[in-house]
Amino acid sequence: MSQQPQRIVITREDIERLIEERNSLAALLDVIRQNLALVTQSINELRSAKDMLTLLSKGVVQDTYAGIGGGVFIKASPVQGEKVLVSVGANFVIEMDISYAINYIDERIKEFEDLRSKLDAQSADVAKRITDIDNFLLYISAAIRQQQQSRQ
Repeated sequence: MSQQPQRIVITREDIERLIEERNSLAALLDVIRQNLALVTQSINELRSAKDMLTLLSKGVVQDTYAGIGGGVFIKASPVQGEKVLVSVGANFVIEMDISYAINYIDERIKEFEDLRSKLDAQSADVAKRITDIDNFLLYISAAIRQQQQSRQ
């Protein structure tokens, strides 16, 4: 009893749908990677702010430059124990003690790190699905070529 090769029936529309899905997933992967870059940039900025606040709280910083927007900075001489303004979103800022601001930044860093982990997982899932589709399309292409060669 010989076993015949398994026959797969796939239509041109099925192949076109797979190609469309692959293209959509590739676009999604680009968006996820862009979001990952933005999240990483935000984490780096928050860490930098935390480092500066830590130095300020220890009285290590005598003079510094503070950004006032548009790439313009002014020289500033912070006073130890002084409060800082912290952006909390939607164009709102809150005046906080430096230690409270550091804790707030730590929480934000953790939120962004959690988001980065989720985006990394999504990126891996989407990349795997793209690879699976690519491999399946290659398999179909090879099967079609083999079938055409056997007919000649």
